[in-house]
Amino acid sequence: MRGITYILLALSITFSSCKKKDVENDFSIKLIEMNPTQIVEFEENINVRISYNHSQGFVGFSDPDYLSLEIKDSRLSIPDYYHLIPLSPPESEVSITGEILIEVDAPFVFGNGNTETLNFTIRIQDKDKNWSNKVTTDLITVNKQ
Repeated sequence: MRGITYILLALSITFSSCKKKDVENDFSIKLIEMNPTQIVEFEENINVRISYNHSQGFVGFSDPDYLSLEIKDSRLSIPDYYHLIPLSPPESEVSITGEILIEVDAPFVFGNGNTETLNFTIRIQDKDKNWSNKVTTDLITVNKQ
């Protein structure tokens, strides 16, 4: 009877110390550059270049109605979403690395002042519905016409 107790104790210690291995999210983006930082409202778009890295290539969707690029204007509470085309061959799992140039339509001044500042926070969702890290642009100054 004592032998069974020791075996059960040993098994319970063994299984309680086993943890599911944490899966590291190998999906990241990085801000490379953005310009301009000073604009006149409605006249210039903002160009943001980001790099991406995904260990399985699950970036972008063939369904044009699926919006996986999130861009949030710091002045607003709700982000805008856009479609990204697939960046790797269909039904494949290949590590991909590259750059995306995002052109954000010319911001404008919301209030009654002559100037406003803002930045954009960007992230991307992969085919497994996992979000990348967020990147935030430099401060952008928008001047009234």
